[in-house]
Amino acid sequence: MAIASGAAAVIGAALALAGTAAGAVSAVQQAQSRKQQTQYQSQLAERNARIAEQNARLADDEARAARREGVEDAARKRQEAARIIGAQRAEAGASGAQADAGGTLDRVLDTAEKGELDALSLQQQGADAAYNQQLRAWGLRNQAQSAGLEAQYLRQRGNTDYLGLTSTLLNGASRAGRNFFTLGAQGPRLP
Repeated sequence: MAIASGAAAVIGAALALAGTAAGAVSAVQQAQSRKQQTQYQSQLAERNARIAEQNARLADDEARAARREGVEDAARKRQEAARIIGAQRAEAGASGAQADAGGTLDRVLDTAEKGELDALSLQQQGADAAYNQQLRAWGLRNQAQSAGLEAQYLRQRGNTDYLGLTSTLLNGASRAGRNFFTLGAQGPRLP
């Protein structure tokens, strides 16, 4: 009977080792599958980070263009106002009125004021558009940074996904050890 229980312990230990081996193979396959998934997700996150950074650079370019356009529009508006003032003064001079006095002067000053207000408004519109693009670039850079951090996290997670294998091996070794310990405690007894 002692030999039978010893054989049962050896069989139990062998079964525990076989189960551990099967569990280890399964754990390795699962870990490899998870690692491939995390690598893919990491590559996707890196791609998203690159795209967001590209879009941020484009938004910066659009901000510079909007600011430049506002300044150019303001300059065109000032030139237009100057042409109108020149025409008003020429008209006053042709009619024999004094161009720098009275009603003619008021009209020229009103035109200059409205022209400058329009120019400043156009310049402000360009500055506002530039500011909105800068905000967009800032948001895109935050997106890029977030995606980069996600990619880094996924790469690290993919490298540490073999914890399940370690757990499986330790549990199997523990079961096999208990069976061998049981065998050693009982010891083989001869009839």
